[in-house]
Amino acid sequence: MGLFKRARRAAGRRGDRMELEIEAEFDPDDLKDELRAIKNRSRSFAPVFLMIKQDLRKHWAGNFTTNGLPVGGWAPLDAEYAAWKSVHFPGPTMVRSGKLFKSLSELHGHPNDIGRHEARFGTSIKYAEFHQMGTWKMPKRQLVYEPADANTRWGRWAKNYLVGDTIGEDIE
Repeated sequence: MGLFKRARRAAGRRGDRMELEIEAEFDPDDLKDELRAIKNRSRSFAPVFLMIKQDLRKHWAGNFTTNGLPVGGWAPLDAEYAAWKSVHFPGPTMVRSGKLFKSLSELHGHPNDIGRHEARFGTSIKYAEFHQMGTWKMPKRQLVYEPADANTRWGRWAKNYLVGDTIGEDIE
C-alpha cells in the first residue's frame, strides 16, 4: 500500500509562498486489515511486558554490580560491619547470601506477574523493604527503581508492537 503516490512542487508562485502538493492514495481494504491487526495485538501487551522484564533484570542486576550507581550510589557500610562482612561474606555491598540479588536479577515467582494489560515486577524477600526504604539503623539503598528513559523506551516498544514492528531492538 503506497500511501503517498506523488509529491511535487507547484510550478507557480501563489502570493508570497511556494506550495508542495501531496497526493495520498490507499486501498481502504488494506487499511482495514492493518487496523484489524493493531486491534488484535492490543488485546494483550504480554510480549512488551516480557521485554520490560528483561530490561528490568538487566538494570536491577547492574545496580548491584555498580554499588547503586544508577540510583545515585549507595551509602557505604559502616566501618565495623564492613570489616565483619569482608571476613564472613566478601563481595559487593548488597550481596551477603546472594538471595536478594538472584531474586531481582531473575524476576521469577511472586510478585512477578505478566497479564494481558498489566505486569508487576519485584521481590518477595522481606528484608528488601528495609534496604529499599532504609531504617533508623541503616541508610536507604534503593534496589527497585524505574531505569532512566524507561518510559520513553517502553512506550516505543509498545508502539512498535502495536504496528507489528520489532520490539526491544535496543536491549543489549
